[in-house]
Amino acid sequence: MRNKHDFDNKLHEELHKHTEVDSQLKQETWDKIQQELFRAERKPRSKKKSAIAALGTVAAILILTLGLMTNTGQAMIQNLKDMFVEEKQEEIEIEGQKEESDTQLEANEALRYVIYVDEDRYKMVQGEEVDRIETKEPLGERYPDVFMEISRRENTTTEKVLRDIKREIKKDGLEVARQESVTEPIEAEVVQGMGEETTNEAGKTGHQWDTPIHRYYVTETKENQVFVIKQAYFLEAEEGHGARFHYMLESFEIVD
Repeated sequence: MRNKHDFDNKLHEELHKHTEVDSQLKQETWDKIQQELFRAERKPRSKKKSAIAALGTVAAILILTLGLMTNTGQAMIQNLKDMFVEEKQEEIEIEGQKEESDTQLEANEALRYVIYVDEDRYKMVQGEEVDRIETKEPLGERYPDVFMEISRRENTTTEKVLRDIKREIKKDGLEVARQESVTEPIEAEVVQGMGEETTNEAGKTGHQWDTPIHRYYVTETKENQVFVIKQAYFLEAEEGHGARFHYMLESFEIVD
């Protein structure tokens, strides 16, 4: 995590430098345009020739500047693309056993994020407002839902989103089991909902194997944008699907 944090800081610094260069270049361009226009007005030649000369100079400056800015922009975009590989293999630990997981890069240009998905077991289904990572093979009607959803909420705050999530958990018939701040698998506020305890045939009260669990990760970005990652699985699958969702979420990156 420390290497990832250092990498993010370096990337932010590079992008910031590029932004400063572009701003400076834009100001110098407009300064030159103004100088050429005023110079054209002061020279004792016909208005028609002055205007043509001035416009010609302005056009040359704009073409040169736009070319430089375009090259800079293309280089920045290319660098961002080069940050990620299409596929990679990860070593993960499931139920105490280490295994290799083949992951595929998934990106959402509109929401500006990337994540690596275990391509052997899951698939990404992109929607208009919510992207969903779900099992490739249906689990069957006897099992509760298993998926991980990624969405972005605009013009809001983490506090407001957390309140909305708690209402959503209760609406789904679950109880708010815990809320805390975490740094793993991502830095976020976590709220977890869980099905109520029931009494089994032996008269014992507790959670059953199919008790649903809904875990929400809430992480705020700039400009009042909040990402919400919802993981849904059940108690018996906590060390299976729950652990796999955890490892996949470690690769989640917001690209400014």
